[in-house]
Amino acid sequence: MIDTYPYKPSIPANCPRCGGESRDTGELFFQGTHVLAEHSCGDCGLDFYATLPIGHAALYPVVCARDGSYARYNRQEGSWMALPLIRSLQKDAGVGAAIGLVQPNSGGDLILVNCLDSCFGHVFTKLWNVYLLKKQFPFKTLAVLLPARCRWLITDAEVEIWPVDLPLEEMGKGIRGLDAWVKEQFKRFGSVALSEVPVHPPLEGLDFEEILQARPFALEDFERQPLQLTFIWRSDRFWLNSRMLDFFHKASIKFGFQGRVQGLLCYRQVSLLGRLLRKLRKSLPEARFVLTGLGKEGRLPSGWKDERVEVIDEGVERTWNELYRHSQLVMGVHGSHMLIPTALAAGFVEILPRHKIPHLTEDIGRQHSGRLGAFLGRFVDEFSSSSLVAGHVVSMVKGFGRVYGELNMAVRREQKAVGVEMEALN
Repeated sequence: MIDTYPYKPSIPANCPRCGGESRDTGELFFQGTHVLAEHSCGDCGLDFYATLPIGHAALYPVVCARDGSYARYNRQEGSWMALPLIRSLQKDAGVGAAIGLVQPNSGGDLILVNCLDSCFGHVFTKLWNVYLLKKQFPFKTLAVLLPARCRWLITDAEVEIWPVDLPLEEMGKGIRGLDAWVKEQFKRFGSVALSEVPVHPPLEGLDFEEILQARPFALEDFERQPLQLTFIWRSDRFWLNSRMLDFFHKASIKFGFQGRVQGLLCYRQVSLLGRLLRKLRKSLPEARFVLTGLGKEGRLPSGWKDERVEVIDEGVERTWNELYRHSQLVMGVHGSHMLIPTALAAGFVEILPRHKIPHLTEDIGRQHSGRLGAFLGRFVDEFSSSSLVAGHVVSMVKGFGRVYGELNMAVRREQKAVGVEMEALN
């Protein structure tokens, strides 16, 4: 926790212009995604900001002049986070937004969880901290700052909610008026502490049924429920199984001509989905095939139930959640769109781009323990064929009963042995 109200200078930093040691002036600035400590360099006099170690800023700290003219950060790994922050501090940057106050509390000692982010996956995993903190500090007042679109993910009536009404892609631009609004709210409380908002909180202790208001797939029903296999589609990240098309995709991003090749890439992905369905039907003729996701490009081959949309809202999220929680397996390319599906389905097959290998598990929700986790959670290379993906799916579906049964028998044998040992001791 970082004591924020009243705030005591505590963030050491070096000047981004001369490198000299600075002094924290004792003021904070709520930019949006980030909370910044105000500094003044004792050597060259530059006024600058230093990020508080909250969320991803704990991994990739940034110091930058208050007008964005000078900056220091990890350019190899942290540019994706630092550059939007620096741009948001420049003249005439920032966007206005309506900020709400939902389920206000009467006061007390507040813990604030800042979940603002331009990436849904980041917002979702940051929100897990709200539920963990609620259990850890039951007598504290809890408030969460989050995009209004994600308001539905807070189900606890005792948590104070500060929704910011902006599209997710706008969240990183800096929010005009947020700093003054947040500091005005602080006056209602005796003290305020900021959560560090770990971006990789432990899954143990999380109840996804509580968070998503949907009961995850019960493993004991794996072979009882009708077989449903769901693929999550994206129109900006593709399963291509082609080095040439992958090169064109990366080049289109780098040189800004994505629109010219998107149709071709969507066609290729649709083609692979058609091949996948045909191969799976040979071994799993009873299966139902569902496609969810954002964007309706490409004419789907016969057999896929198309549940894709052009715009996501709460109603769409809840409809999809019902599909995921009745899916034995979900499939898709690595990304934040996989978090909720993997939290609700029994298992998954994720197609992993090679540059995402360091982020292997960041978009995985529920993970089963022990050998069952390895059996029901599969990662395949981005150049995997439809035959390889189908091979994994078929082995998981047809082998589930044997693996699940053997593991349950082993657990029962262990429990029986412990019981016998305890009886002997008595």
